[in-house]
Amino acid sequence: MVAPQADPSGPPMRLGGRFRLDERVSAAAGFPERTPAGGGAMRTRADGLVVWKATDELLRRPVTVHLLPRGLPVPPHVVGAVRAAARVSDPRLATIYDTDYSPWGPYIVSEWTRGTHLEDLVLSGLPSPALAAAMIADAADAVAVAHRIGRPHLCLGPRSLRWETGSGLKITGLGIDAALCGATAADPAAVDTVALARLLYALLTGCWPGDEPTALPSAPRHKGRVYTPRQVRAGVPRVLDAITGYALGLQPHADPQAVLTPAGLATALCSVQRPWYASFQSADCVPDTASGRHARHAKAQRVRGAVRHGATLLHPAA
Repeated sequence: MVAPQADPSGPPMRLGGRFRLDERVSAAAGFPERTPAGGGAMRTRADGLVVWKATDELLRRPVTVHLLPRGLPVPPHVVGAVRAAARVSDPRLATIYDTDYSPWGPYIVSEWTRGTHLEDLVLSGLPSPALAAAMIADAADAVAVAHRIGRPHLCLGPRSLRWETGSGLKITGLGIDAALCGATAADPAAVDTVALARLLYALLTGCWPGDEPTALPSAPRHKGRVYTPRQVRAGVPRVLDAITGYALGLQPHADPQAVLTPAGLATALCSVQRPWYASFQSADCVPDTASGRHARHAKAQRVRGAVRHGATLLHPAA
């Protein structure tokens, strides 16, 4: 890759003496003005925002750099949201490494996430329903971790989740996306649960059930109502059809007062029989010894959470 040349009118090619800007990922047009998945939140534009792939020359690793508009103070709610997100510790959530809120060149440095966007993954071919459930169960559990310390995502979409066969999934944008877009919600748990259910719907059907534009085809509708996954694609298990339908409000539930949360969605999906994959165990890296078998069993138990089969979204098994 040819090293970028300094542009007198643009950002410096090195930030903080260690972050070398390599490749611009997004233009400075900012974010679209639209309501994020799940509704109940408003976005404002973040004009002047540019995202770069960069290199941390001190630690010799790739990073993501969000360059904020120069010459303007960073809003306090952005600073607070990013600080809160930086306190969330979960390997499935992209980590925030560094920040600088100086008015002459503010930026946020976070983990560079490898793998394929869920959007591109779906366009290249659908996973099995069991693997789709496993992926979103893992994502929902990660989002639930963030919710427990009061840091919802609010901007989950098809490009918020990356998948890599060797390392599993990674969710990007926690704290950063919502803060920079001005996203708020009266019921953050419901917003993130609906967004996760939409991601599951896309993995099961290849269609996007939300109103926001994506590269995926829109889910078929009848009189404005989205069809359930089983009505779109043959072979979707009834239990996954029901879980997705309850979370998206496509099907009524016996308990109208039940509350949807990422943790509840994770519990329900964990109860569905699913395959093991690298995010849950690393058998290829652990020798088949007594200690290796014990490590694999412990990790599988941690992810499955010892949930009985037959749990439902709104009435999980005890």
